[in-house]
Amino acid sequence: MRVIRLLSLVLLVGFVAGLAYAQEQDSEEDSLFAVTVPINRIYPHSQGYEVVYNKTDLYPAVAYLPARWFTGAAGKGEIIFEQNDAVPYMVVYYRNGEFSHVRVFAHSSRSHTSWGVLRSDADLSDEFSSDTLELQY
Repeated sequence: MRVIRLLSLVLLVGFVAGLAYAQEQDSEEDSLFAVTVPINRIYPHSQGYEVVYNKTDLYPAVAYLPARWFTGAAGKGEIIFEQNDAVPYMVVYYRNGEFSHVRVFAHSSRSHTSWGVLRSDADLSDEFSSDTLELQY
């Protein structure tokens, strides 16, 4: 009986020590947090993508994703084309509370209703000049 109690005590102490160690490791490392945002419409532009999404109060908001984010391996953006009813949506990643990168899941057919068309003469230089993504929730 003493052996079982001693073994149980050793296991309990080991479990608590493991939890404390894991918590310490988490606080020292970067924390990555993801938010999934449904998209209403995507407007491609020569400078990037204008994305219309709904805020939590169901009113629309607009995000501008510069084209330079979607080039190169170290870019801040990735677009993934799919053909299913779940798209379009985007997953926005935050590292330590700051914007890290975004993945846009879009319908592969540009004739899908989720794709729109912007006027080619629209000057959106200011909108696409940001290096961060600040969504309205």
